[in-house]
Amino acid sequence: SGPASNDGSRVAALRVPGGATISRKKIDKYTKYVSIYGAKGLAYIKLNEDGPASPILKFLGDDVTAKVIEMTGAQTGDIIFFGADKTKIVNEALGNLREQLAKDLDLFESEWAPIWVVDFPMFDANDDGSLSAIHHPFTAPSVDAKTLEKTADTALSRAYDLVINGSEVGGGSIRIHQVEMQQTVLKLLGISDDEAKDKFGFLLDALEYGCPPHGGMAFGLDRLVMIMTGSDSIREVIAFPKTQTAACLLTDAPAGVPRKVLRELSIKVSLPEKD
Repeated sequence: SGPASNDGSRVAALRVPGGATISRKKIDKYTKYVSIYGAKGLAYIKLNEDGPASPILKFLGDDVTAKVIEMTGAQTGDIIFFGADKTKIVNEALGNLREQLAKDLDLFESEWAPIWVVDFPMFDANDDGSLSAIHHPFTAPSVDAKTLEKTADTALSRAYDLVINGSEVGGGSIRIHQVEMQQTVLKLLGISDDEAKDKFGFLLDALEYGCPPHGGMAFGLDRLVMIMTGSDSIREVIAFPKTQTAACLLTDAPAGVPRKVLRELSIKVSLPEKD
């Protein structure tokens, strides 16, 4: 029993060929790394010459350990990492760990690997059971409005991303062009009729008068340039990148604002008193 045995949870394994040489210090670093994505730990099994080695072997037992090794196809000299939690946490933690391991072990190939990612879920479930849009609230679903109301948790959207060598370089979607569908999506997101009218009344009115099916896509040219130049960070191809603390070295922003400017804009700043 545990978090992985609940609905919406999973156990996943990541086999790293030749990874048994990864030090405990490095594993601790990876454990800290996956915590960024919500993981509460990082279990592992090393397949050494003298057999499996891991702090979790006493909990798994010989039969389960052998089954895990068989299912992953692991060989002597490999390491198997595990994630057990809510599906989203496991996917993000092990997915990012996989990419980090590939960088550290120099496993990336130099060839171009473009791919279209489609069939995104329409919604993501929050911890409180409410829904949020995976792309944005104006992305068209792959079903009609009535079906969407009944299958919101499994419905797919008509969104698409272009990914090259693991980095998203563009994305877009076919948009909603029917007012009934737009109202349904907003209701599923917990937006009341009054709030929808207040925030998106102009859009709903436009859809009432008729709107043709349409879609679009936006490219991240800086990300594309990063890939084409073989740079490790997008900051290396931006003319004046911000620092890690969001400071601009060119303009020295953020900086103080003259009181005269604040008065002209009717802005009052109330800062907490210093200790």
